[in-house]
Amino acid sequence: MSLEAGKYHVLKVERDSPFGYFLNDGFDDVLLHFTEINKQKIEIGEEIEVFLYSDHKGRVSATLDTPIIALNEVEFLEVKDFQPKMGFFLDNGLLKQILLPIAELPEEKAIWPNTESGDKLLVKLVHDKQGRLLANLVKSDEAIQEYIQLRLKNEEQWGIGKNQFAKGIVLHHLTAGTKIYLENNQVGFLHKDEQINELRLGQEIKVRIIYTREDKRINLSMKPLKAVSRLDDSEMILEVLNNRGGAMPYWDKTQPDIIMEKFKMSKAAFKRALGKLMKDGLVYQEDGWTYLKKDELK
Repeated sequence: MSLEAGKYHVLKVERDSPFGYFLNDGFDDVLLHFTEINKQKIEIGEEIEVFLYSDHKGRVSATLDTPIIALNEVEFLEVKDFQPKMGFFLDNGLLKQILLPIAELPEEKAIWPNTESGDKLLVKLVHDKQGRLLANLVKSDEAIQEYIQLRLKNEEQWGIGKNQFAKGIVLHHLTAGTKIYLENNQVGFLHKDEQINELRLGQEIKVRIIYTREDKRINLSMKPLKAVSRLDDSEMILEVLNNRGGAMPYWDKTQPDIIMEKFKMSKAAFKRALGKLMKDGLVYQEDGWTYLKKDELK
């Protein structure tokens, strides 16, 4: 067939049918269904520009709607549906959603997108072996940079200062962390140690810029500044002390694994928070225990 899905074509309206109009390029017919016309008046014999897509049976069909991306183009598309034996269906601006096959997804299902959260995936529109339209995840640095350069023709890339927060979308996961596409059209790296929870592909998150390297690569964190974190950690320790009647068998020499298990924070963060409470005169330590001063017990 000379008519390729994923491209725009100018075709002649040959004849109507109970379902719509048949269009022709001089060799092949393709159906423009009534649902794809959008009330536009169609005349037999005229030439119209249409976008061709793959219908639910894999057949090439026509639409007068404009897709978000055409064949070989790249963009963030929102996740709309999931079929366990097929994959995720994405919104490409048409009635027919585009399939991202399961083979494109990581093995760990916990990091798959959520169809109810507005997750968006950076994908490229491609053909499968039968010529049907599919979405492929964009992962390589080269492809991501090409996308950035195209986007910068219409948008800006502004600097985000150290310790400033920005919105970002999870691009993909690496062994040591996660790549994040930032709202200013830059890509940053979020190390596992700087995450506060497990992240889904396509999830929108808020991150803090902690370092911009000489090669312009950006390191990110989801954690607040230490001063804010210390305050939050101190409040958690005070809550534990109050729940235990003002005493707990943990102090600044308690083993790190026990601190992590009991308080979900590192030994360093625990010591900082405990130090602040002692400096403020709220708690004291004795023989491996930490005590809340009687005046502070609720």
